Amino acid sequence: MTAFIDSFSTDQLLPPWYSADMRMWSFIVPVDRQLIEAHLKTRFNEPAPDQAPYFYTPLPGKTYGLLCVARHDTFSSIYEKKVGLDTVSHTELYWTFPVIRYRVNADNLRHDPQQVWIQPFAFDNSSYVMFSAREIWGTEMEMAAVSMEEGSTPGDLRIDMAIEGMAKFDPKARSQSIGCMRMGLKSTATKADLHALLESDDDLNAFVDILMGAGVFTGDFDHAAPGREPGMEVNTLRQFRDVFNMDCAAYRAIVASRTRHGNIRDLAFFSGEDTLVEFLLSDSMKETFQAMFGQRACHPHSQLPTKPPHLGAPGTPPTNWLLDHMPVEVALVISYTADARFDIIRTLHTYGQKT
Repeated sequence: MTAFIDSFSTDQLLPPWYSADMRMWSFIVPVDRQLIEAHLKTRFNEPAPDQAPYFYTPLPGKTYGLLCVARHDTFSSIYEKKVGLDTVSHTELYWTFPVIRYRVNADNLRHDPQQVWIQPFAFDNSSYVMFSAREIWGTEMEMAAVSMEEGSTPGDLRIDMAIEGMAKFDPKARSQSIGCMRMGLKSTATKADLHALLESDDDLNAFVDILMGAGVFTGDFDHAAPGREPGMEVNTLRQFRDVFNMDCAAYRAIVASRTRHGNIRDLAFFSGEDTLVEFLLSDSMKETFQAMFGQRACHPHSQLPTKPPHLGAPGTPPTNWLLDHMPVEVALVISYTADARFDIIRTLHTYGQKT
């Protein structure tokens, strides 16, 4: 393989990455199985041009995903054990859900089922992190302005995200700061007992068992259920367009990475009934949100009591929040502080590569 030549324009956060005192809010959202199947079909299961030696399916039973917001105050590369190299602070927001990945043999038979996580979209407020995530990790991460505020009570939580985009596609429309998501807890929200929340919901209980089995918030980097690797294996599709044919990929591959959380503290659970999560349906984001969460009834204004902030650059027009707000059901909310480590595992398959 040809050696990569570094320059100032390719200075990147080289993995592995480490985040000390990461603050995480995870919203467990029920999602339609057919929407998951449609995403897996077009991203992973169809030939491009050859068939990958893997096949992905939703988990059995009721399907859930995690809408996660993580604030990283001390985030750095630990490449070659150089702890503290390229330390930055940033906030990310992403949507992920677990699936079953099967190996497919020469006879087209599926075997060796493994549970992995898929991440259809991700946003970050640091261009440095976004560049490294896209160019090295293979994550389809986009830039966003993210505000995450926690007060003295759970009901003070407010998470707002805006992107640069189009509220309505029009020949004369201009790109502007537009609202994208709003999340928070109701003013009456209080910490809940996990066992009481799960007592009458077997489906949600099974999904929380999946999180426990992966060691997502069990407090030990090396903990996992018997027969499982610690942490969450994430599979992403990395691809580059053909410069001469924009509908084709000059390079396309499935990349595996692993996320592990350790030193868990401040662990708290909240009822989904005390939660408000809204997606704002601009023309830039409507297709993405409806493809993942379906078409739902909308409101002309936010149901959150506080006024959304201006998240654009200083001196620019106010962020446009005057869009349809699509609320989604939340089953459970988990918050905690942790140390996190992110590692590349390997490239699982490169399409079109002769073996």
